[in-house]
Amino acid sequence: MASEYDFSELRNYLRGQMDLGEAEIFLDEPWTLQKRSAKAMQSPASPAVKKPAAVSKPAVAAQLAVQKSAAVSSSAIAAQPAAQFSPAMQSPAQDPAPIFAGFDAPAPRLARQTAPAAYESAASLDEFYTKLSAETLYAQVGSLARYEGPANPRLLLLFAAPSADLPAGSFSPANATNANPFFASPVGQMLTRLFASLGIPAESIGVTFFYKGAVPRNIPPLLEAALRKMLTKELSFIAPQVMVTFGEPVFHQLFGKGQNFNALAGTDLDFAGVKTCSLVDAVAMSADKQLKLLTWKVHIPKSSYFTVAK
Repeated sequence: MASEYDFSELRNYLRGQMDLGEAEIFLDEPWTLQKRSAKAMQSPASPAVKKPAAVSKPAVAAQLAVQKSAAVSSSAIAAQPAAQFSPAMQSPAQDPAPIFAGFDAPAPRLARQTAPAAYESAASLDEFYTKLSAETLYAQVGSLARYEGPANPRLLLLFAAPSADLPAGSFSPANATNANPFFASPVGQMLTRLFASLGIPAESIGVTFFYKGAVPRNIPPLLEAALRKMLTKELSFIAPQVMVTFGEPVFHQLFGKGQNFNALAGTDLDFAGVKTCSLVDAVAMSADKQLKLLTWKVHIPKSSYFTVAK
């Protein structure tokens, strides 16, 4: 049978499929293969420039005709003698304002003065959490999810709120504790490996949360403004070099509902003077290879804050 059929081409094709090389391997965590150069990682993506919409010739002609008609009308009115204009044709804005006896003009509205919150006067991170736990927003929460990590970290991970997949250390005024359960979780270990491939070791990474209560709740825009103010004060104590947020909810809470997450994910942003980069939801990323590939191949290269470790 071997003499009747020639399988050399099929043999060469199968041999080529068996030796694709590391560049084509799709692992569960693509950042374990450091194939991208540091120079490529440092160049942020150039923003797309929108071209102005083309204007049709009939529309331009119609616009010029309207302008010409308006100019002719103005010239005709200016040429008429002043006697032809009656008082009724004058502008109402020129008439003096009527005066009503016995009625006083309303007083100008004064700007509302609000007293500064107690946490704004905190002199340390522990004092900040102590005063924060007394705020109305957290009065019924009990212990707060506090910052975990070193002083002045190279990287601060910001999540929307603690959960079973995103455990957090707790802080209570009676007994302050600072455990690190996050880094022992599957999501924490995945992110530790991710940023280790970017030259950022685990000991230089910190974790905090936008909303620090363990019980999830809907946060209206008024409370979002208060939480942004609290986060700004917290960042003044943590003083990270770079902050990374995860997921669309916390992205919109920081930068507003009008911002496009898909367009800005991975780009260089700024929040309260801190270099900020937004990535996809970390919990979803840990279970989805496509989101890991999107993060490593698309979002991370957009930012100038990261370089691949050699």
